[in-house]
Amino acid sequence: MRIVVATIVLSLALASAAFADAAPEGTATAPGPGALSTAQPQIPPAVKPAGTDVPSTTDKSPNAMPVTPIAPPTGTSTGVTPAPGFSEPNLKIPQNSGGKSGSYLIKDAPLPSDYVMGKISAPIIMIEYASLSCPHCAHFSNTVLPDLIKKYVDAGQMRYILRQFPLNEPALKGAMLLDCVGEQNKEKYFTFAKVLFDAQGKWAFDANYMSGLQTIAEVGGLSKEQFEHCVNNTDREVKVLKAKKLATDELQIPHTPFIFIDGDVYDGERTVEAMSDFIDKKLDQHQR
Repeated sequence: MRIVVATIVLSLALASAAFADAAPEGTATAPGPGALSTAQPQIPPAVKPAGTDVPSTTDKSPNAMPVTPIAPPTGTSTGVTPAPGFSEPNLKIPQNSGGKSGSYLIKDAPLPSDYVMGKISAPIIMIEYASLSCPHCAHFSNTVLPDLIKKYVDAGQMRYILRQFPLNEPALKGAMLLDCVGEQNKEKYFTFAKVLFDAQGKWAFDANYMSGLQTIAEVGGLSKEQFEHCVNNTDREVKVLKAKKLATDELQIPHTPFIFIDGDVYDGERTVEAMSDFIDKKLDQHQR
């Protein structure tokens, strides 16, 4: 656990140093109630997980992870979908695996509610729907996304949008935390997302997941009161769940991660090579 906390400390300390002076557009300079601290993060006491790092494949708890893709919920409920079991990430996904791209959620991106990485002049946009407790999402975030960001986002050729699609209660609370810090500093939205995916095995599958989230939040500079304000706010919970239901209804998201590139569903392999080939073809189309 000390190694994980050290990793979190390093990531969030670097982010705090880089973004401490940044203020998102439209925010007041004086912090109001619940405003997040921009001070250098301090190391809180390490939280010892109450259970194992990875649940067994027979785990039937509501916090367990899916073995197979989650079907879109039916009806009008905005509840979070519980799912049993766990599986190692599979880089290959079925061709024509579902999803729709004609919605304004994709065509009009970025939306006012989006957190966007990259230059506004970039010709294409990649949108990812992810759940913070999804092992496939963590694998993509940790092993594929960094190379794509370096190759295309940093080069000014692509913008990246990460939208939350929580599949269970831990992912919902994590999404609420991300939205909360993102409102104060959009860069920290992506920093916290990276840290939560990096440390996923230490908090997302644990019955005591809230303690793990609080540890990460405190390392990132939030007080206990600020953390509780982020994750216990009913309006924020409704906001996250409404966004998920809208994506379900409009886009028919069949699983996470689910990715759109330049307005189209990406249903190829989630590898740097395969995705680069797809992105390069899109860039060639824009240059014609």
